Amino acid sequence: MSEHLHLTSTEQFDRVWVEKSVFEVADQYKKGELPRPGLEGQALYCLFYEPSFVTRASFERAFGLLNGAAYQTEDASQFFPVRTPNYIEDVIQILSSLHFNVVVLRSSEEGIIERASSIDVVPLINGGSLDDHPTQSLADLYTIQKELGSIDGVHVSIVGRLEHRNVSALLKGLALYDDVKVTLIPFSGQIDPAVSAYCESKGLQLEMVRDFDGLKNADVVYLNGPRTVAHAQLLNTRSAFNLVIDESFMSRLKSNTIIMDPMQRSGDFTFHVTDNRIATYRQAENALFVRMAVLSTTLCR
Repeated sequence: MSEHLHLTSTEQFDRVWVEKSVFEVADQYKKGELPRPGLEGQALYCLFYEPSFVTRASFERAFGLLNGAAYQTEDASQFFPVRTPNYIEDVIQILSSLHFNVVVLRSSEEGIIERASSIDVVPLINGGSLDDHPTQSLADLYTIQKELGSIDGVHVSIVGRLEHRNVSALLKGLALYDDVKVTLIPFSGQIDPAVSAYCESKGLQLEMVRDFDGLKNADVVYLNGPRTVAHAQLLNTRSAFNLVIDESFMSRLKSNTIIMDPMQRSGDFTFHVTDNRIATYRQAENALFVRMAVLSTTLCR
């Protein structure tokens, strides 16, 4: 992994790189240490063709804590001439010409991440593509590691929308580990067959269930909400989306089960309880340190 200029896909990961170059460095940042030189004088550009709050803010803050300067477009589709990603090669060349040192790109247009990275003029990080989100996968894996002490042997139950980059990326990341079982409890969609095939080829155990009995043995409950409010309302009319995190729900879980939500409690699921097993805010903080580790690994060679 360390030989790559770009971080475009979760499938690039190998376990040694994840644990040594990311987790160990993130641990040091979490402790307030600076294991690598800072990024003074360097600049990051978040080129997001889709609005984002958590991912973009996380990257910007990570770069700032490393003493670099961060710049962004909240929605690049609103700016001429980068209105569409059709001219992504030129946009990347422009950013390189302006002496940006790394670009974080978010776009769900098929093939855009690959086209942008093929220019090879500036390191590029996938900040969320159609079917992948590498740094979210790293943040989720790191959270499981910190909360439970190990990823090997865990049982993860994924609840909600399955046809989403967060889920695809997490599954690919979990496939690096041994004896991991995943229970899928869908409100909508299904796992991309290519993702399922990849994970199963690595030995990841996947099973699909249609009720919340799939939660009772889980070590991790991973919530992934609908795409939009309208989508949630549609599912509600079909009685397909009705999950309230309350005392009754928590009583179904083991005493050490953690709840994660990559959308960071954005309203897709209703929380009516305070419980230390809900790890969503720790998950967000972990993403900050993980992205610091990724950025410093990428730029401090």
